Amino acid sequence: MDNLPNDKAEKTVIIVNNTSSAVGICALIFAILGLFFLAILFVPISLILSVIAIVKKQYAWGISALIVALIAAWSSPAIWIALGIGSLVIH
Repeated sequence: MDNLPNDKAEKTVIIVNNTSSAVGICALIFAILGLFFLAILFVPISLILSVIAIVKKQYAWGISALIVALIAAWSSPAIWIALGIGSLVIH
């Protein structure tokens, strides 16, 4: 008789959260790499990943990566030349 279900038994609810911050973390890593090395390569990757992170509601990682990537783009002469902004600074 002990194995019969009890109507007043406690129910345990388990919430499984399958989200991870991998995209936001990768965006920030690429932004930091773009700040110091090969900005022409790492900054666009970081910008794309940071937008994906923001869309996936990883706001802290995405916005921080976006800010660092924009700083890296602003401080990179290679990106200035690629965008043609260098000609505006010279004249």
